Amino acid sequence: MKLLPLQWAAVVVIVIDAIVVVTGAVTGAALLAAQANLVLVLAGVALLVMLLVQTGGGFSVDGSSALRLLRETLPKWAIALAAVAFYGGWLIAVLGLVTGSVETGGEAAIQRVWAGFSVAFAGAVLGFAGIARRIKKTD
Repeated sequence: MKLLPLQWAAVVVIVIDAIVVVTGAVTGAALLAAQANLVLVLAGVALLVMLLVQTGGGFSVDGSSALRLLRETLPKWAIALAAVAFYGGWLIAVLGLVTGSVETGGEAAIQRVWAGFSVAFAGAVLGFAGIARRIKKTD
């Protein structure tokens, strides 16, 4: 089970976002400049768009469970990373917006929210690119 270049790019985005989130949470200071927040999200969205283009705009699963398909196409560490990135990213972003930390936490809190969205997109790409590859091979 070899990762695709698109999946490796997703892993790189996940690692960068994780560093941004952890550094901001530990130090309370933004790691990157304010303009880099947009770049973080655009990197995640770009990966997602690339996946959609590669799959022809979407894909359907032949009744198999998503977890089974993930186990067939990704190593266990990549499945765990994709799950943590996807669900953790949404959790970080939504909690940051709902709790009001964006208004009171300054630039570091804003950057955590942006990085949360970006890591969620990258996690989705990491997981579903393998499924898309499998489906494309069976067509």
